[in-house]
Amino acid sequence: MEIKIATNIDTDIFYAVIKFLKENGWELTIEYDENLFDKGVDFDFYRFEKNTETVLLVWNNWFEGEIKATKEILNEIAKHFNCTLEYGIPEYLHEQNIINDLKPLLKFKKKH
Repeated sequence: MEIKIATNIDTDIFYAVIKFLKENGWELTIEYDENLFDKGVDFDFYRFEKNTETVLLVWNNWFEGEIKATKEILNEIAKHFNCTLEYGIPEYLHEQNIINDLKPLLKFKKKH
């Protein structure tokens, strides 16, 4: 499975994707801690899991959103939201250790 990173995702679509994932059986496993003053203002981060697949989402108020997932999942998102995803140079999700780097700022959810 080819993993891709969609970039420059409009804020409204970014947060609609999170709602879409939650409504379609994806489990939120990591989230930028809601107790941090800049959550959703300057920065946001989410990781969703379903079966063996993972979707990472990062947003900031300068570069908009990024989504890292398989090509198939990204195509499903683009189709559902009737949009064309861009695949530019990511600001965050190119980092292989992003979760480890952000660990003190993240809230890890228990799996059911």
